Amino acid sequence: MKISNQNYIQPTFKALNKVEWKEVSCYGKNIRFFENIPVKNEILGDLSVGIREYIDGSIRQIIEIKNAFNKVLGKEIISIDSPQKPMYGFYIEVLPEYRKKDFRFGELLRITSVMEMLENKASQIEIKSKDSAIYFHAKYKFTPFEKDTHDTIRILKTIINDSTEPFSDLKNKAKVTLETLENNLHNPPVRQQLHIEINNLADEYIKRALKTPQPNYHSFDTAMYMKLTRENIEKNKDFYNNLWEKYGIDYKI
Repeated sequence: MKISNQNYIQPTFKALNKVEWKEVSCYGKNIRFFENIPVKNEILGDLSVGIREYIDGSIRQIIEIKNAFNKVLGKEIISIDSPQKPMYGFYIEVLPEYRKKDFRFGELLRITSVMEMLENKASQIEIKSKDSAIYFHAKYKFTPFEKDTHDTIRILKTIINDSTEPFSDLKNKAKVTLETLENNLHNPPVRQQLHIEINNLADEYIKRALKTPQPNYHSFDTAMYMKLTRENIEKNKDFYNNLWEKYGIDYKI
């Protein structure tokens, strides 16, 4: 997913829209849903974002952005189960004709799913990000949460193969870590600790890449588990509060 500030189409609104909540029973679980929220777009006019139960035989929900003709322009499939447990994000999808025009529908879906996480007291949001969307999710404070050894090796190789100057120290650390990991593939306790170190290393790599003019020049060649914790949201509450206000949503941490 391209990260760009060019030609950004700013959502507009006259006043903040108060968020109303309702409790809905999903497969015997009481889940808090926000009522439909109106969003005004300078190009597309009146839009709305809402959430409903996603009927597929499992405990899942769908957040949708619709236009005035009830056409779905973008959606995110999530799963909220019980308080204190993780909330899972399965995928965000925006219609192709709205992806590269900077309507920021992905951003709107992300900040409303964070509202759902907070209101339902989930411990964190967990996702499996496509390689092309890692920097998109990192922009909203998601961090690496990879547990698969095969994928952690590919993450390390991505860092090792980056020869640009801002990452030289991380490249050296990745080489040492990869050698240690390969020597401990059959040592679960050591391997588990190395996964934590690799996630921290990948997080620093991503943060530095986001400060470059073209983050996607430093792309990964593997999907990645990522998480957004309540602690990280609290730490970045001004960031999120500003985003909700930008879309005219009366919600604050």
